[in-house]
Amino acid sequence: MKRTMLTKFLILGLLSQAIIAFLPGASSGLTIEEAVALALKNNPDLQKQQMNRALSEVDLSGKKSQNFGKIDLVASYGHYNLPRTLAPLTPASIFKDPTAVPTTEDLFTTGIMYEVPLFTGFAQQRSVEIAALEKEMTGAAIKLSREQLIYNVKTLYVNILSLQAQEEAQREYHKALQSLYDDISLEVKLGKKARVEMLKAAAALENARVKTRQISGNIRIMKASLASLLNIDTITTLEDFSVEMLAPGETEHNKEIQELERYRSAILDVKKKTKLVEKSNAAYYPQVTFNGFYGQNFGPNDSSNLNEGDWNNQEVWQAAVNLKWTVFDFGSRKAARQMAVISEKQSQQERLKTELELKRSLSEAITKIEMAMDEFHSAETELALTRETEIIEQTRFDKGATDLNDLLYAKARNKLALSRSITAQYTYQNAYFYLYYLLENGENK
Repeated sequence: MKRTMLTKFLILGLLSQAIIAFLPGASSGLTIEEAVALALKNNPDLQKQQMNRALSEVDLSGKKSQNFGKIDLVASYGHYNLPRTLAPLTPASIFKDPTAVPTTEDLFTTGIMYEVPLFTGFAQQRSVEIAALEKEMTGAAIKLSREQLIYNVKTLYVNILSLQAQEEAQREYHKALQSLYDDISLEVKLGKKARVEMLKAAAALENARVKTRQISGNIRIMKASLASLLNIDTITTLEDFSVEMLAPGETEHNKEIQELERYRSAILDVKKKTKLVEKSNAAYYPQVTFNGFYGQNFGPNDSSNLNEGDWNNQEVWQAAVNLKWTVFDFGSRKAARQMAVISEKQSQQERLKTELELKRSLSEAITKIEMAMDEFHSAETELALTRETEIIEQTRFDKGATDLNDLLYAKARNKLALSRSITAQYTYQNAYFYLYYLLENGENK
């Protein structure tokens, strides 16, 4: 019977654990991958940036459609002090019956008009090419915005973990000082210690308490910043992850600068400015357009007509090719072209600056990784030494062989070494995130 009941309890316990494990939100905290996914899905700045892609596609489509011209429905009404004919007069129409020619002082016109550019000095073609380049630049900008957002989320996430680890260490340090203060207070009551020893311990305890609250406040601030990036109300708990340190010399980047979207964006900008120079040359060419119209003129006959007051209408249509060629404009075209040329040269310098800046940033990122690695190993060595020193000073203090200042100093040194170790560990991870950001690999790491 007892064995049966025990079996039932075990089965019930296993079922309960299984149910809890599969319940939504049963995870112990938000993982860094989940944080990045939420940011990419919810961040309003990124969503706004992604709308630029639709804008660039619409702009490109609009530029292409201009090659086909436009069709307009037109209508007009005019009242004149002298009669107007519904159609241009010819000698034949006047000779046939001058008094029967339809004339009116109230002329109405309705019709449809079609106009299309035949030659614009290649300006229209350049406009389409520029719009296509802007569409590519928009895609590159979205990629960079995603990488920037991922980097910001990951660094905030890691900095929160770093502060949480430091807060835990600070609480342990505060707890140890509280225990020391209680022991000293008891010994003061028993007359074994001077009151000044208790005052020193109390001052150290208060300092540790304030620092703990400061770290806690910084954690709340960073969590609010992370929640803003994720577009959620609050951040509760974060899932910790282990930081794996590579061996010295293994840090390197696996992409050439020419493969990066930052450099590609600069190249696209140079191409765009070159097209703008070519477009400015169009002002020196003739502009040829085709214009066609079909419609009706109508209105009531005036008093000079035999049929006064009767409404007449007349079909009219035309097709024309127009040429316009500006031969002199007092330097306006020249100034516009010079501005385009200067802008092109600026973009070339910006491309060079981008290349140099990427080289510097990549070198800096690798150096920071190596420095953080050295700092971590140094802090670990110091932590081991200060921990041993603290144990020795605690033993000496318990035996009355040293004063409280030496013990407090040893504890503080050990706490600082632990803080160094924690900071260096997460600084190392942030340095790698920065390298991934520069190499635009944030979504894959």
